[in-house]
Amino acid sequence: MLAMNARQYNEQTMKGLFRKIYPVIAEQAMARTGIRSGLCLDLGGGPGMLGICVAKASDLQVVIVDPLLECIEQANQNIAEHRMADRVTAELGQAEALPFRAGSVDLVVSRGSIYFWEDQRLGLREILRVLRPGGWAFVGGGFGTRELRDEILAEKAHDSEWNKARKARGNQHPPEHFRAMLAELAIDGVVDSGDEGMWIVFCKPQASA
Repeated sequence: MLAMNARQYNEQTMKGLFRKIYPVIAEQAMARTGIRSGLCLDLGGGPGMLGICVAKASDLQVVIVDPLLECIEQANQNIAEHRMADRVTAELGQAEALPFRAGSVDLVVSRGSIYFWEDQRLGLREILRVLRPGGWAFVGGGFGTRELRDEILAEKAHDSEWNKARKARGNQHPPEHFRAMLAELAIDGVVDSGDEGMWIVFCKPQASA
């Protein structure tokens, strides 16, 4: 499980350096999946800016799910700040044991958290379990566009620890790693990798008649 200073991450990263990427990724997720209403989970959402952006751009009800109480506290502050309490909530939970009933979720989005799950296979199985038939997952990591990526990398050029950790995550979890995992789990999905980032995208099959 990732440990972090949630307040610092919220102020300096989510609402600071990364603030431009969340509306872009939210729109990309909804455009790719076609899901704009129902229930959305922002899995491993930390202080919740991706989930808030999803709610703002759609009719979705959003639940921000994170295993760290400090992140849930920061998420609740962001929800209040953006006046989204009627559309967005936050609760404790982790990818490997989602606190939602089977077939109850229309869309799962997640940026950055899969690299820190204790069991990625179990996390993907859980996503598939909670999705309704016809529901979608958009899970992975990235900065939205090449321009935003380059802007952030330029800002972080002298942060050797951040760059070392980012490179290590990419080396440990290349697209082929996730493609093999989807095949092993018999999940009919794709792993896209490009300027927009690395995204695992799949739809839960409709129930047979």
